[in-house]
Amino acid sequence: MSNTIDSSEWKSKPDDNLWNSKANWKSDKIPNKTAIFSKSCKTLVGFKKNSNATINQIKFTKKAPSFNFNIKVYKKRPALTIDGKGVINNSKRQQCFSVTSKGVGRKTPQLKFTNSASAGNFNMLYYAGPKSLNKSYGGGVIAFFDKSTAGSAFFTIRTGKQAPPKENSTVGAEVTFCDSSNAGKARFTVFGTLGSDGDTFGNAVFHDKASAEQAVFTNIGGTVSGGDGGNTQFYDETTAAFGTYDNYGGNVKKANGGDVAFDGIASAGNALFYNRAAKVDGAYGGVTSFNNNPNIFSNNPIIKTEKGATAGVATFHNYGASGNNLGGGGHTEFTAKYATCTAGNGNFHNYGSITNVRSSAGHTIFSISKPTKNYPSAGNGTFWNYPSPIKNGVGGFTEFSMYNEGDYIEPPTAEKATFINLGATVNGANGGYTSFSNETTAAEATLIAHGGINGGNGGQILFNDNSTGDNSSVELIGNGELDLSYHKGPLTIKNLILKGGLIKIRIGDNPTTLNIAKDFNLNTPVAEFSFYLDKENGFKYDTAYAILSANNLSDSQIQDFRGNEINGHKPKFSVSNNILFVSYSDKN
Repeated sequence: MSNTIDSSEWKSKPDDNLWNSKANWKSDKIPNKTAIFSKSCKTLVGFKKNSNATINQIKFTKKAPSFNFNIKVYKKRPALTIDGKGVINNSKRQQCFSVTSKGVGRKTPQLKFTNSASAGNFNMLYYAGPKSLNKSYGGGVIAFFDKSTAGSAFFTIRTGKQAPPKENSTVGAEVTFCDSSNAGKARFTVFGTLGSDGDTFGNAVFHDKASAEQAVFTNIGGTVSGGDGGNTQFYDETTAAFGTYDNYGGNVKKANGGDVAFDGIASAGNALFYNRAAKVDGAYGGVTSFNNNPNIFSNNPIIKTEKGATAGVATFHNYGASGNNLGGGGHTEFTAKYATCTAGNGNFHNYGSITNVRSSAGHTIFSISKPTKNYPSAGNGTFWNYPSPIKNGVGGFTEFSMYNEGDYIEPPTAEKATFINLGATVNGANGGYTSFSNETTAAEATLIAHGGINGGNGGQILFNDNSTGDNSSVELIGNGELDLSYHKGPLTIKNLILKGGLIKIRIGDNPTTLNIAKDFNLNTPVAEFSFYLDKENGFKYDTAYAILSANNLSDSQIQDFRGNEINGHKPKFSVSNNILFVSYSDKN
């Protein structure tokens, strides 16, 4: 005779608390399609060590008290699989599933949803983590497969303080989505490292073609030095869809912030990201990163042949230090460590800091560590770099940079993106800025530096080292600045529009001449220059230095240019063959 039946109800007075005991069900048989829970004196439901239970749906009646289903043991098969309608809670009380076993990954979950099963509504709670945060390591795994969904349930994901054994290393408890499953409208709170193993943290993970749909993820900042915050990760061809992601900064020195990572060819979709500043000085802000991790879980050949992850049309808010959050700023990183990633058509907002520490500002970085065949691109993104709100504070910024030495195929590129650098509104405060260093390129980008008001400094565009302007267009407004002081040699851009602004140029044996390939539009009474003396490379009086070239320059425009005095000597401008020169005489 079979020990199972299609439908049965949990007894009001069961013999014990085990799901797998037929004596605990009214029919004296274990249900395999519908399990019903109503009034009962035993509301803590456990599972045998060899449990392999499968159920189509779990129903809680209106009379049901709060139940807690606890899966404690780790096996290479799920203790419970839900493969039909899923979990339906008709009671007015919250129901909870706790997976406190020591899982090791998505292939061996302890609680499994398949087909189109749902984790239920907002009155369902799920916990993945150790039974004891201090005395255990890792945590259990809840996995969604096929077209199953997290519904509108609440999930908490944690890890233990103890380091996992090497043979069963884990990044902590995990809620994972595979195949074409989705996170629905669920809410996830993900916690970070508790012990000395910085690679152990709670994790919400998306694989294959899974989608976050409209879910909300809160990744808590790290609470131990050297440890990570909570993580949400997207691999393969997954998407952040219309989700909301809140990454908090670290809470102690050297702690990392909460993190969302995109690898493979994953997309940020239409999502909304908040990367927040760290609580204390020396801690790191919340972060969203692109192609910073190997796509180790994928066997999909498309991942090896296509470009990397993309920001899609998502919106990113990177906050600077403010109020009680005085550490590292929130940031978005395009590192292209494992693939060629892009900002797509994303929108990025980098906010200024109330401190004078550069890293405390909100920022977006495009960088590579040579040698590499990959490179990050700003795509068609739009970047807003906001000023500091107080005097001497640091403005939000976007940075293009390269590290170390070696061969590379392409440098980080601004591609066709738009960068809007806003001036400050407070006396002595610094504006937002965009900087290019090493061999990075502005490509076909549009770069705008707005002026400040009330004595605030303007936004800035900086070209350093051997960076290139290529076919970019630069517009300066008010006291917005274009700074070539630390560039090595001439810089060429396509267009320059002046509606005010200040151009900083180094003069000496190797002046940083600005070459305009197409249009030079002077829409201001005076074009202002600030000249930096390169004394080590031969600045001389009574020597004409080329500072600007454009096809439409003429002698008649000499009165339109103005520069700073050097040691009390005024600059003298001249034009020859569409080139503007400046010289200083020590006799005036």
